[in-house]
Amino acid sequence: MHAHSVRRLAQIDFNIPGIKNVGLELMKLLNAADPDMDAIAQTIELDPALYGSVLACANSPLFCGISEIIDLRVAINRLGLKEIRRIVFHVVLESAFRSDNADINKLLRNIWAQNLAVSLTMQRLIPECPQLAALPIDMVTLIYPLGLMHVIGIPVLIINRYTAFARFIREDMTRPLPEIYERERELFDGFDHFELGAELVKRWAFPDFVPEVIATYNLPEPALDKDVRILHSLLRHARHLAQEWGYAALPSAPEGYWLQGNVFDIGHVDLQKLAEDVKDQMGRIVQLFS
Repeated sequence: MHAHSVRRLAQIDFNIPGIKNVGLELMKLLNAADPDMDAIAQTIELDPALYGSVLACANSPLFCGISEIIDLRVAINRLGLKEIRRIVFHVVLESAFRSDNADINKLLRNIWAQNLAVSLTMQRLIPECPQLAALPIDMVTLIYPLGLMHVIGIPVLIINRYTAFARFIREDMTRPLPEIYERERELFDGFDHFELGAELVKRWAFPDFVPEVIATYNLPEPALDKDVRILHSLLRHARHLAQEWGYAALPSAPEGYWLQGNVFDIGHVDLQKLAEDVKDQMGRIVQLFS
């Protein structure tokens, strides 16, 4: 982890073009200790993409009732806070992983598929793992968005060093994964996507444990509190499984790289069934949001 001064960070633009103010406000509302569902509904109504996504999900086979829903508040009641949180984070964060540069966009779309696989894997493990069930509820609630945005620092690198990043993916992406991280710091004035991603989610008012995990997920044994370390290992284990299942955007991590320093036990989990469940969920999500 390479922390920079406040003065140096002040020179970085953290305004990712694809993320609208409505999305930022919704993330803030959803992260509140007692989310205001009326305020959430009113804010969703301001964005056609979010509005349409909520209605589409409420009327999908998974949630559909006797009649079609056309009222947003009815849709929110049918879905519940957990699903609304998943929908909002998906729509808001997915827009950050796009670019008008063909090479960069290809990488970002692959990264988004990886993020989704990681996030779904983490979420799917919650009911099966006592270590996760024992975590505070605010941590469990944010497991899904943590998976979706753990590499949110990459879009920050792109908007601040667009030309350098385009050259970076042409010339350096064949390196082994640890070298790619070192090369990031060489090319981007000592910054890497871990630090920038952590700083961004701090500005988005996420609880401290979220930036702590994002800032250190490349390190096998960071100095983190016990509960935060479990989340850290969960994320790394999900990255390992995403690579095993062919979803890694950069599949050049050495064997066992993401399992180093692991404190998370999934020895009892049926990994074949887990892989099938994640693949099925990814297909459903792609269909819903296409």
